[in-house]
Amino acid sequence: MKVKATREGLVGHRTATGWVIDRVTLFCALPSVAALHRMVKISNPANGRAVVCQVLDVGPWDEHDDDYVLGGLRPAAESGRDTRGRPTNGAGIDLGERAWSALGMTDNGLVDWEFVL
Repeated sequence: MKVKATREGLVGHRTATGWVIDRVTLFCALPSVAALHRMVKISNPANGRAVVCQVLDVGPWDEHDDDYVLGGLRPAAESGRDTRGRPTNGAGIDLGERAWSALGMTDNGLVDWEFVL
């Protein structure tokens, strides 16, 4: 499923799992607590690059968008509002610094993602 990806940023801050965000760990965030610690393959269709990383944070925007993350529906954030009514940028996944770089991202853009074993 192609979704908008944004850069997590926040180097030095803690994720939902307590991980301190750095520039070397391959990680991402999905908007469901149920996805924490799972592995996902993320591909950049613009250049063909792909990475496998661990979900170490919850977001962007929502914490309980299980219908998207586990059920295959579109991200709630794409509507322009999160589940609390806050305006969003439409993103369905956040990428840590290393994942962002490895995928060759230079701005917010579309990526494909899927869970892996």
